[in-house]
Amino acid sequence: MRRADELRVWRDLQAAHANATPNLFSIGPASVIDLSRPCTVLGGRNGSGKSRLLRSIAASLGEAALYLDLHHLCEQALMVLRSLNNLAEMKDELGLIGPDDKRLDDVRRVVGRDYESVEWYALDVGPEGQEIAAKFRWGRDPDDDPLTPYFTVSYAGITYDALEMGLGEFSVHFLLWILEQFKDHKDLTLLLDEPDAYLPPVGVEGLLSRLLAICQKRGWRMLISTHSEEMIASAVDHDGFLLLRMGESGSTDAYHSEDDPTIADTLLARPPIERVLFVEDESAWYLCRALLDQGDRSLSKSTSLVWGGGNGFMTPLRTSLPRPPKAELAFAVVPDGDQRGKMSDRPIDGQWPLHFLPDTGDPDELFRTLKDDPVALAEALHVDSAELQRKLDELEGEDAHDWVNRLGDVYGRPHVLTVLAACWAQAHPDESVRFALMVRAGD
Repeated sequence: MRRADELRVWRDLQAAHANATPNLFSIGPASVIDLSRPCTVLGGRNGSGKSRLLRSIAASLGEAALYLDLHHLCEQALMVLRSLNNLAEMKDELGLIGPDDKRLDDVRRVVGRDYESVEWYALDVGPEGQEIAAKFRWGRDPDDDPLTPYFTVSYAGITYDALEMGLGEFSVHFLLWILEQFKDHKDLTLLLDEPDAYLPPVGVEGLLSRLLAICQKRGWRMLISTHSEEMIASAVDHDGFLLLRMGESGSTDAYHSEDDPTIADTLLARPPIERVLFVEDESAWYLCRALLDQGDRSLSKSTSLVWGGGNGFMTPLRTSLPRPPKAELAFAVVPDGDQRGKMSDRPIDGQWPLHFLPDTGDPDELFRTLKDDPVALAEALHVDSAELQRKLDELEGEDAHDWVNRLGDVYGRPHVLTVLAACWAQAHPDESVRFALMVRAGD
């Protein structure tokens, strides 16, 4: 799965569940969670109730839920494998069960190793104790033997097995192995308690996107708890994050990113600035920021924007700004879309790139198109729709720059520019993703 596909899988999954009937589950006296959502990422400080909530939902849904505390399952599986001294004979007797090409690609990408070979087995032995052994039956008949996974891989000319893997590598194989045991189950709610706990940050986004793709293909829904900043940021970008907090009375309170995109900020450290983009003016600054926020929030947080007084400074800047072989900061100039054909974005050795903003108009012209849906614009501005319609009638015939300026005079310029830019980017998600990918590729 390429990065563009990983960015798109959220939208595809949400579209597949767009008409789902809400299924509200009470979290506390004043908070609920909608279990019909295709994916919800749970975050919060330690003790906020993430694991407790997942267990409560699992108990409520019964066989319609698959609850996986991967940390505990890994511990139990490794204890079983360490107790066996005939692993080679056992796996040869049972035969290979996977992975197929799709799961092989998944495990390679998440682990970050281009394995030469991967072999998955299911050993008909489980942990001691009836309660934990029952979990290792993976939804099969209670009279069946529990199954414990065993893996062997070859990488860089070296062959090793599950007992020689790091915990992060083992947990990825184990999680995907478990999900294959349930591949024929339909209408399942997958409940994952910190499945990324052992993974380095580089593997977390790949893990989430692949879990989303599996859920989309199988018609599943997913709730996943995490402390991962990458996973939380991705969920916020797609209105899929739920922050849990312990209330004063000891109850759990929940806050959804769809209502407030800033709720996760206390859990996220601001990344260092990696690139600087030069834009034409203030409107371009707001549009560029909104495009990056919509298309790739992690890219937006590591990008600084600088605006000038038009595009006149851009060509001299691009030709004079040095580009050393290993620059600590990346730069680019970003003219408005109406400069297409007037300025060249052709790559030039030794120069930083040029990226056009979307479409063929300047940002104010793009913003003015939002007047065609005055009800949605009034809601976004938090003003009365009839009042806004009267103001739009007054502005009819104004050029785009005056239209934006006069709307800003009435409702506050920073607020108006923020809303107009965000609304345009949200209404054009594909353009936002393309722009973000273009900026990241130009570093």
